[in-house]
Amino acid sequence: MRFDESLRSLRQALGVDPRLAEAVFDGADAWTDLLSYKLVPQLGGEGCLIVAVAGGTNTGKSTVFNLLLGRAASPVAATAAATRRPLLAASPARAQQCLDGRLTPEFHPLRLGSADDVLDSDAPAAALFVAESESLPDRLVLLDTPDVDSIERENWDVAEHIRALGDVIVAVVTGEKYRDERVVAFFRQAQRSGRVILPLMNKADPRDGYAVARRQLSEFCEDVGIDGPCFVAPHDFDLGTDSMAPIASLDDGRPDLLRHLLAIDVRRIKEDVFRGSVEHVARQAEEFVTHAGAISAQLRSTADEFRDRARRSAEDFDPLPGAEVGGLFHDFVQERRGPVRRWIGSTSKTVVKGVTAAGRTVFRSFRKRSRLEADPTPPSEEEIRAVQQQAVERIARTLATGYLETCPNLREPAAHLVDRGLAGLDVDTAIARVVRDTLRGDRISEEFRQHAHRMLDAWWNDHRGQRHVVEALDALLAATPAAIAVPVAIYTGPGLPEATVAIAGPFVEQFAARVFEYQFGDAMFDFLSPWRKERRAAFAEAMERHVTDQALLRLEAASAPLAGEVMAELRAALAELTEAVSRRSAPVS
Repeated sequence: MRFDESLRSLRQALGVDPRLAEAVFDGADAWTDLLSYKLVPQLGGEGCLIVAVAGGTNTGKSTVFNLLLGRAASPVAATAAATRRPLLAASPARAQQCLDGRLTPEFHPLRLGSADDVLDSDAPAAALFVAESESLPDRLVLLDTPDVDSIERENWDVAEHIRALGDVIVAVVTGEKYRDERVVAFFRQAQRSGRVILPLMNKADPRDGYAVARRQLSEFCEDVGIDGPCFVAPHDFDLGTDSMAPIASLDDGRPDLLRHLLAIDVRRIKEDVFRGSVEHVARQAEEFVTHAGAISAQLRSTADEFRDRARRSAEDFDPLPGAEVGGLFHDFVQERRGPVRRWIGSTSKTVVKGVTAAGRTVFRSFRKRSRLEADPTPPSEEEIRAVQQQAVERIARTLATGYLETCPNLREPAAHLVDRGLAGLDVDTAIARVVRDTLRGDRISEEFRQHAHRMLDAWWNDHRGQRHVVEALDALLAATPAAIAVPVAIYTGPGLPEATVAIAGPFVEQFAARVFEYQFGDAMFDFLSPWRKERRAAFAEAMERHVTDQALLRLEAASAPLAGEVMAELRAALAELTEAVSRRSAPVS
């Protein structure tokens, strides 16, 4: 059956985390055992006919069981309710299958040591003793049962299990018990659940062609609601004689009970018997898939919330532009110079550090307007990086701490899966990696370069007067310190121009700050917006990679089958099973 195979695949895939598998399969053992150990082999043609010999107190069930088996395997006693635990007799192969728990999931199978084992009331209530019989073919299994009308409550549960286990139930009655209310109710319920009921009058009087037995069995069949062959066993049956007669049918021309059982079409009976079981499994399977989907949604929601928290935390990051951003101004104006001035700018910018001046100007202008505070002294590149590093470390540590504090409040199975992931998180190492990935390298993307060029080009075309100021400023940045250094070198000799540039640089930077700040004004915010968004996205990505991914490592690995192909295959198999049930046919094997 496809659904059973898919279910096994899911259980195996979830085996990487037993607690998750336990949560998903919670309460599913009963119907999954029924599916795997009973429906699949039985409906797939690998099963056998299980014939339960059942009846009321002191009706001689064990005698009938022994007659069918051909030997005294089950003890016979004159006292009522002698058989306290069911006894199964089967071929060696089927007996071993039962002992392995693959034939009778309703019971706890135990190998029969002696016939008296079934009389032991101290044996577990769910015990089923198993005996091997070389005389039985693989296709037939016999079951001797306790009384279905026992006043002991534990036998009520056993009776229900017997009714579920047997495909064919030999209803053993006597002249005293054939209309007993509880006995009739048991067999009526068995018939309604699709079981084949074969009435057998035990201790029957053979006179007049079993006339009394015929009348009594007719009344029994009417009470139960069945119409089929009936059998009789006379009161003088002797198991010890070699010429023991078979259990005869009351219908002329029909074979005896054992030959009738061996002639039954097992697969057809299984389909009829297990139709209700298949419908039950289909309903349980639908509930199971819904339950598994809910757990999957819970785990996915936890992962989404953790990742969303990392992205929200990144919004607290205030990226500060430095020289690399300001350098875009210099490069843009450089493109619009004439050949001579372009040469001057390219040769002098390494001396006067015009790019750094422009970058600090951008930072100063943005900081002043975004925080509504004056900052007359733009920080150095080292200071900017130190501020950024402190901010990144603080936010990343707060995120990791928040994960640790949240974990105990999560529902299972998410709680222990996240806890396992966090157990492997080295917070200090993770934060150091977040800092490295956030602040390292060239932080100007090609997308932002194109944005900056478009914005500067638009500003350049729309502000003719202001652009002349910027051109003049750029000329100053490009030539002034060098112009100062040349005559100084003539009179002082080599070695001093660098010192002169160092003195002139701060004055140039302060002048540049004023010009850029007032010429671009509030356009600076629009200019920087994409860059800030990129930096925050890079920060969020770094936190997800080094903090969140580790926290969710176990959760996402263990829960992957619930959201992947394994679960998709299970849903497809469930649809196939549901369709088969709707057609009132056996599922596709």
